[in-house]
Amino acid sequence: MKLLPTDVSSLDTMIKKNYLYIDKTQYIYNLFQKGSRFYFLSRPRRFGKSLLVSTLREIFLGNKKLFTDLWIGKSDYAWQKYPIIELDFSNIAHRTPEHFEKDIVTRLQEIAHAYTLNFQLNSIPETALRELVTALAVTKKVVILIDEYDKPIIDHIGNLEEATKYQAILRSFYTTVKSLERHLHFVFLTGVSKFAKTSVFSGINNLNDISLKPEAAQLLGYTHEEIQYYLHSYCENFAQKINKSSEEIIQSLTSWYNGYRFSELPTKVYNPFSVLYCLHDKKFQNYWYASETPTFLITLLKKQYEYIENVEESELSPESFGTFELDDIPLVPLLYQTGYLTLKDFNEETGLFKLGFPNFEVKESFTKFIVITLAQASISTVDVALSKFRIALKNNDLDLFFTTLQQLFAHVPYSILKESYYHSLFQFLLRLLSLNAQSEILTNTGRIDTVLVTKTNIYIFELKLNKSPKVALQQIKDKKYYEQYLANGKQIILVGLSFMHKNNEMHLEHAQEIFNA
Repeated sequence: MKLLPTDVSSLDTMIKKNYLYIDKTQYIYNLFQKGSRFYFLSRPRRFGKSLLVSTLREIFLGNKKLFTDLWIGKSDYAWQKYPIIELDFSNIAHRTPEHFEKDIVTRLQEIAHAYTLNFQLNSIPETALRELVTALAVTKKVVILIDEYDKPIIDHIGNLEEATKYQAILRSFYTTVKSLERHLHFVFLTGVSKFAKTSVFSGINNLNDISLKPEAAQLLGYTHEEIQYYLHSYCENFAQKINKSSEEIIQSLTSWYNGYRFSELPTKVYNPFSVLYCLHDKKFQNYWYASETPTFLITLLKKQYEYIENVEESELSPESFGTFELDDIPLVPLLYQTGYLTLKDFNEETGLFKLGFPNFEVKESFTKFIVITLAQASISTVDVALSKFRIALKNNDLDLFFTTLQQLFAHVPYSILKESYYHSLFQFLLRLLSLNAQSEILTNTGRIDTVLVTKTNIYIFELKLNKSPKVALQQIKDKKYYEQYLANGKQIILVGLSFMHKNNEMHLEHAQEIFNA
């Protein structure tokens, strides 16, 4: 069996060193047939973008021998060789804007030397690019491949002043790409998000953004058919280890890692990073999520938490996934582009996409991330609290439940004086416990804050900020929130929960009552 490429993103290495390559070359060939020469593709991190860029490089180098057993190698593709300028901005130093500009020029100079152009490029990145393209294009038009085009911006997005400086550098650089159009055969840029004012989408105004288009729906990620065809033997090995069938393994792979959708088409793809590591380790766990969590999401979540609670009901137009301003980044569209949400459905009548979590891996991990972020606690603190919560609910021990809740919520700064903040944190905490919890339930008398259903009990919660928990409890009784649950046959427990700020600290108080009809 071929090796699984868990840490390989070079096509040349994969083919020559006997690694498995899931053939995507037909989709690449189809792009060539579209007639466009300037492409942009947005996809989440670790989704195969670098391998795609590597594959394009080998195609434009004319290395037909590498593709002998692949679809494009058997096609009518012409296999001409072009000079290539390839830049990976994740590997170009960007500790400071000055380092960034200098390292861009250094990389361009290395490319010049590789093509035996023995002259010194200008120290300004856009001027150096112009000199290099012009020199290379003397004999043949040039191919430009840029991976992680937005990495310098994303890495500094928590510092608006710094991020704006990188944005300005990239704006000049990409405007130059546009001005060199007559010297270029093909341009392909890829990254995670679309940021306005970088001139990727204004300077290069003929850039074909295929991020939401059907032709790119299967270009990255693995389809179910590809899993069955290319990875069946690996699934069988995994199945033998844990005494299950390969069909059961594929079913679990589907639940854990499938579900990503990138266009109006109902086509879904698996996360390639997680699938490869799962089959390599023969173990189901959170691989993609654990590999890296962008730090800027923490800041955005704290500012825009109110958009997250009902995120699986979000509906957005295709225009909502357009370019973002650095000082006004909408959280929900960004969560889609970074892979924490995906397209779940498309309504042709309204032209709106419905969003949601793609699979179990992301839903479970991201929910914990939300709790850790809003509670401002460590992962170990949250894990200990979760264990205590499960014991408390299993034994109907509300004293333990609320003591643990107090300990966890004590990490939230007292300066946060928003009831909605605590409501969101409480709701996601219950979701993380894999409990049947619902929030903002509409009745004929009002909205129930939270209802929690266990095997034996139904808990009806009303949350308040700086008000007596007895007031919250009385509201449940006055508005008869319990009525729709009377036929359930379970014990109904009414709970008033209040978050009180006293002496610069948060204190949790509660009042409870078993409902008796």
